[in-house]
Amino acid sequence: LLSADLAVLGQTPDTEKYLRLLVPPPGDRAPIPAGAYNVAAQLLAGEAGVDAHPPSARVHLSDGVWVTLRAARLGGADGDGDIAVTIEETSPDQRVSLFAKSSALSPRESEVLGHLVSGSETRQLAERLFISEHTVQDHFKSIFAKTGARTRASLLSKVLGNGPSHGGANVG
Repeated sequence: LLSADLAVLGQTPDTEKYLRLLVPPPGDRAPIPAGAYNVAAQLLAGEAGVDAHPPSARVHLSDGVWVTLRAARLGGADGDGDIAVTIEETSPDQRVSLFAKSSALSPRESEVLGHLVSGSETRQLAERLFISEHTVQDHFKSIFAKTGARTRASLLSKVLGNGPSHGGANVG
């Protein structure tokens, strides 16, 4: 929880765990919530009419874990209420979209990846996309080249994250 001038007012116990992953401080020092400040500053920029982007960010942590940070004003939009920042695990759908964008996948490759994540096999993919199985394989070759994955299993691991769960609850 941040004040209107971005001073830290409080946090939940799980927040420090996420912040230590985002910005590991030396020794026993408290982590600096840079990501929280960034999304809160984006909220202020939006309120001031400077930047219309949403006050949110996705961040990759260790072991394939992605979190989403979001900021919202508490108690009204008059610009002087406190700002709540939430930190939560990014949903699988959001991870697929983010992974596809960050890997520079084409729209069709992104579509193939989405079907793979939902459990489709080559034959099913070909039927759904009205293309040959060979074309599906060609798309996978391109996806593998762009992502550094060698198998569909390793690709799924990269896309969905194979790290330990940190719980899906809001912790900010």
